Amino acid sequence: MRKLLVANRGEIARRIFRTCDQLGIATVAVYSHADRDAPHVREAREAIYIGPAESRDSYLRIEKILEAVRRTGADAIHPGYGFLAETADFAEACEARGLIFVGPRADAIRAMASKIEARKIAKRAGVPVVPSEGFPLLVKAAAGGGGKGMRRVDRAEDLESARAEAAREAEAAFGDGTLLIERYLERARHIEVQIFGDLHGNVVHLFERECSVQRRHQKIIEESPAPNLSPDVRGALCEAALRIAREIGYSSAGTVEFLVTPAGEFFFLEVNTRIQVEHPVTEMVLGFDLVRMQIEVAEGRALPALELEPRGHAIEARLYAEDPANGFLPSTGKILAWRAPQGVRVESGIERETEVGIHYDPLLAKIIAHANSRAKAIRKLRWALERTLVHGVTMNREFLTRVLDHPDFAAGSVHTDFAITYERDRSAEAVAKTALDAYRDARRQATRAVLPHVPSGYRNNPFQPAPPRAQVISCDEGHIRVEIDGAQYSFDVSEDASRHWIGDFSFARESRYPSEEGAASEESASSPMPGKVLRILVEPNGEVQPGDPLVILEAMKMEQTVRAHAAGIVDAVLVKPGQVVAPGETLVHVRSKGESK
Repeated sequence: MRKLLVANRGEIARRIFRTCDQLGIATVAVYSHADRDAPHVREAREAIYIGPAESRDSYLRIEKILEAVRRTGADAIHPGYGFLAETADFAEACEARGLIFVGPRADAIRAMASKIEARKIAKRAGVPVVPSEGFPLLVKAAAGGGGKGMRRVDRAEDLESARAEAAREAEAAFGDGTLLIERYLERARHIEVQIFGDLHGNVVHLFERECSVQRRHQKIIEESPAPNLSPDVRGALCEAALRIAREIGYSSAGTVEFLVTPAGEFFFLEVNTRIQVEHPVTEMVLGFDLVRMQIEVAEGRALPALELEPRGHAIEARLYAEDPANGFLPSTGKILAWRAPQGVRVESGIERETEVGIHYDPLLAKIIAHANSRAKAIRKLRWALERTLVHGVTMNREFLTRVLDHPDFAAGSVHTDFAITYERDRSAEAVAKTALDAYRDARRQATRAVLPHVPSGYRNNPFQPAPPRAQVISCDEGHIRVEIDGAQYSFDVSEDASRHWIGDFSFARESRYPSEEGAASEESASSPMPGKVLRILVEPNGEVQPGDPLVILEAMKMEQTVRAHAAGIVDAVLVKPGQVVAPGETLVHVRSKGESK
């Protein structure tokens, strides 16, 4: 292998490049219009433009990827995860051109690409599968993963709308809207087994990962080994994974996923025929480089004798651009400040000035801690998250720390229904706002050319002074240390044209003059997130009731339905399909029935 093209973007592309650099393999990046200044583009030896920001016009276009291979003379392709990673036609096209595909053979991908066919193979291998009948149900994409194209259904009357939404999401993310239906197993654990095979018929398991902490059916915290898993269940899971792998002659890295009930029963979910987002936790406890192993297997080497003895405990937390206080809706913007923590492993797709847009998954970085015990790994990860700084987008850092602090998580008693009620910490927000006011006053005085020692807002009028709540200890550009009500706090501060960012909070710049947009009626429906208008479900003069769907938005391959707040008449539809909208932008104006136009 001389030159490898990574048919992906973000943190996984950078991760693969790092191993290639260590092996002396030249690297090629591909990029869309949205990613022209992305870190993965700068870090590759060469980079080829493949099309517009929409993934269906760039990262999902096989012919554009192969044209980039032709232009650069690459002799190998790594698909990463997502996009074309589990598309058998892509692997087949690479094989037909004599390229080294760093992943499973096309026939193995095809066997497992459809979760419907995968269930049949699991049954043939003697592995139990999730039942397909009885509520609650889970409607899920037959292709792909990552929580896209999945909907829980508790009532028969909601099945059709859930099916339609899931199919659209799956089509947008994977180019395949095929669905299957399974029983939703409540309070089950999501545990996966890492498998690895070579082209000589050898296959091994690399133990399991616990992936039960999720939101929107997508993992946010993963760890290895899985806590509170009996040796018997662990052994049975690993053996079941190997039976499925042998059934299809699997090679390269893959993951067999299971649901495990409180009674210790387990059911096959799916096989991910690719490297996983959470592969670092396995690397940390075993000391292997899974990407290097993938490359060596793709070159035809046999798996070496592996010392399969986990050492310590590893936990990964996914840092997402999203707002936990607003239903985990995605957030977009330019990264104004980014500081990765020290002493832990960090895999990121961002740098300062990186644009986080609406077109791709909102993953910013993965923070991975390893220690000789689970308790120490949790403590180390929490310490690292406290020292992680991202300004410019809303992120889930504080939510992750609350999960780590939760007694059920500490006890290892999590399941796929595990959730913590998240509400913004108003006292911490008040402290941050007070510190921001002190910072702005201090910076204004420091940069004032005339009468710099006169306090901001000073008037020569008598007044009764109140004791100050905040006392500035030190203040430099981008940082303030302040004492508030007898306690000291230290904050990093960033700002752009519309917002100030301090700690985990952001505050809008306030205008002296009210805008006309702020006068929209309560009945009007506005966008809860940045996104693109997918469908408009109402027409002018139509009547709506509370909860009726008005507009379907899409951002980062996730759909969000905007619904009517109150009964009324649609006065105007202010957007059209395909239009990109900002948070708070009015989409539909609804007037009450008694209100005149």
